[in-house]
Amino acid sequence: MRVAVANDYDLIVAGVADLLREFADDLVVCDRLVLGDPVSCGPLDVVLYDTYGRTGAAAEAVRTLASLDEVRHVAVFSLDVTAALVHDAKDAGASGVLSKALGAERLHDALLRIASGEVVVAVDDLDAPTLLDLDWPGKDDGLSERESQVLVLVAEGLTNKEIAALLYVSVETVKTHLRQILSKLRLRNRVEATAYVFRTGAFARYQPATPDDAERPPPGR
Repeated sequence: MRVAVANDYDLIVAGVADLLREFADDLVVCDRLVLGDPVSCGPLDVVLYDTYGRTGAAAEAVRTLASLDEVRHVAVFSLDVTAALVHDAKDAGASGVLSKALGAERLHDALLRIASGEVVVAVDDLDAPTLLDLDWPGKDDGLSERESQVLVLVAEGLTNKEIAALLYVSVETVKTHLRQILSKLRLRNRVEATAYVFRTGAFARYQPATPDDAERPPPGR
């Protein structure tokens, strides 16, 4: 089975790809797949779309990926598998919605089932959470993945209401996460939080390899 991981944050893609490579006997992890770029490692049995920073915009990404001739199936990989996310993902053409709380074995098995043509919705596995094995920007500074997602959306200039809609949470929950972020990072406001994101290498996004690519807008914009 040939699998590629899609997301425009380098750390996210590298972490998921490393996790999957332990199943090298029956799973080949291809290079990252960036929306808008041609598929250079196809054909692909499954593209695992990590929703980091873009949970509420997953449908658009799924439609784009599912429309590619080189892609057979698309699975959404998310911190929170909600009814709204499952509905939106399936409606956009996803063959699976997988929780980041799955154990590595269950994640592998779910990908195999999706590659074989099943539609799979898999949530948590309390015995062996994959989340502990993954990485995300700001983790080394004590941020949870949810807090990290809120932070990057703040840095993009989104309001609390817009962030809440993207992450399928309430505005009050976003405010709580933002307070925790500022406290953990010893920052005073959104301006300092944004500066933290742009000066921290962990938040690096995909950079085009050629001058022609550099003229294109960043993925997901």
